[in-house]
This record gives sequence, structure tokens and C-alpha cells, in this order.
Amino acid sequence: MQILQLLSVVIVAAMLIILVREKHETIGFLLIVITGVIVFIFILDKVSQLFDVIQQIVSRFNVSLLHLDTIFKVIGIAYITEFTAQLLKDADLEAIAIKVELVGKIFILLFALPIFIAVLETLMNFIPG
Repeated sequence: MQILQLLSVVIVAAMLIILVREKHETIGFLLIVITGVIVFIFILDKVSQLFDVIQQIVSRFNVSLLHLDTIFKVIGIAYITEFTAQLLKDADLEAIAIKVELVGKIFILLFALPIFIAVLETLMNFIPG
């Protein structure tokens, strides 16, 4: 199973990072970034499979692509923001990580506004008057 292979790589990398970081903090951080990139690349393949399945569902049930596209953008922003913030926290840059999280939340709000407006319009159509 691929998940076991990935977890094995991550566990070995974590042990290596712990050993190296004691003597060379910079190399330890570099290993953290490389491990994160390896995990991210592994996940990209799985995400593309997920998008294929969701596209099949969309074509089968005739769901609005505009809203689905927005939802995927919001999810992507959330994951990328979290990944970046965690890297910054690993580098002991907590203050910058907090700001990155704030920026991610603002972007999510901006991208989600069309869906929020559509929901409000739908609700207003149910209210008489």
C-alpha cells in the first residue's frame, strides 16, 4: 500500500531530522522542507484522482460547476495556507505563520462570497413579499 510507503519515508525522515537538527539546524530545516515537498507531491497524484471522481459526479448529477469550482479553490487555499504556516512554525517563525493563516482566511472569505450571496438570494426567494 502506498500510504504505508509514504508513512515509512516520513518516519525515517523524522528520525533523520531529529538527529541532524541537533548539530546543524539549517540542514534539519532543509530536510523538513524536502520531506514536506515529497508528501505534497505524493498527495498531488491522489488529488487529481479525486478531481476525476468529482467531475464524474458533477456530470452525472448536473451540479453547478461555478460553485463547485469555488469550493475547490477554497479547499486548496486552506491546505496550501496550512502547509505554509506549518513550515514557518517548524522554522520558529510563528509570527509570520500567524499572518499567513490570516491572509489565507481572508482569501477564503473572498472566494466564498459568491456562494454566500447565492445562498442569501435563494433564501430571499423563499421569503414572501
